[in-house]
Amino acid sequence: MPKDKKPSERYRRIHELFSRARGREAGIKLQDLADKLGISLRQLSDDMNYMRENGAPFEYVPALRAWRYEEGRDFTMIEDQLLSDEDVLNIRIAIETFNKINNNDKAFGDLPVIFRKIYRASRKWTEPESPHKFIYFDPLPAYAGGKYLSFFLKAIEKSHRVSFQYLAFHAQAPKTVLFDPWFLRHYDRRWYVGGFSHDPAEQFVRTFPLDRIVEQPVKSGYYHDKPPQNNAETYWKHIYGITVPKYGKLESVLMEFTAIQGKYFLSTPFFEPYSIMEQTSDKLIIQLQIIPNIDLLRKLASLGPDVRILAPASLALELQELHKQALERYTEPI
Repeated sequence: MPKDKKPSERYRRIHELFSRARGREAGIKLQDLADKLGISLRQLSDDMNYMRENGAPFEYVPALRAWRYEEGRDFTMIEDQLLSDEDVLNIRIAIETFNKINNNDKAFGDLPVIFRKIYRASRKWTEPESPHKFIYFDPLPAYAGGKYLSFFLKAIEKSHRVSFQYLAFHAQAPKTVLFDPWFLRHYDRRWYVGGFSHDPAEQFVRTFPLDRIVEQPVKSGYYHDKPPQNNAETYWKHIYGITVPKYGKLESVLMEFTAIQGKYFLSTPFFEPYSIMEQTSDKLIIQLQIIPNIDLLRKLASLGPDVRILAPASLALELQELHKQALERYTEPI
């Protein structure tokens, strides 16, 4: 390779050669690589240092007196950009997010236009002559579980069975979970992994919040028996929130909102679809086909006197008991 090649072309060629040299016995000697590229060892060292700073997983193998990419770590290049596996994961999450916002049935059809609009808009916030910004978002939490996203995404795509240590908030010590991961979901500022739990006490599909996994999860073979009816598109179809009760059943829930709260619900419904059974100047009555769970109960409790459950009676009694316990807390001496 001539010495006047652009750095991006050298990086790409180095990446190609290291990507091919995979396996425990694989390795590339630097002098051989420099000769193949037609550059000096010093230039090669500078190029590899730059790539390493941008995520290239180089490792030296003393037994081979050679270099290679670390086993199990991915590294991607797009045009002249160097992307680590974390970069690729973040891009994929961003694309999914933009697709959801765009609400376009044609996969990512308008995304190039959207990205250009965002780029143009962001320039006015970042250029020195415009020190003020005018749109604000809630700050993202310091989320420890996010470091496992890449692991679980790869495990899902490769059908890897996994094992991890899970510490529930109510538990004194973590438990070992053998798990077939099927999908990832973001809900209420947390990431969850969903799939089949092989815990003898469970043996059903459930979700685990990643921030309560206390050690690095590990691969534990493969799974080949995912039931076709269990998938992320239908798992939460009749659920508000994230929790799917093991023995939950679909109920016809009838709830009555005050007039003002009814307007809030119609403008931003917390569950869809719904049916309007009655709407007057004083109230709104809607019907949901939903599986009651703790997330729904807490949502209804947060609305206080602005909502009343008309049916089923079991859900109304649960909500009454929750309010009763809250009232008792306030009758205790402060």
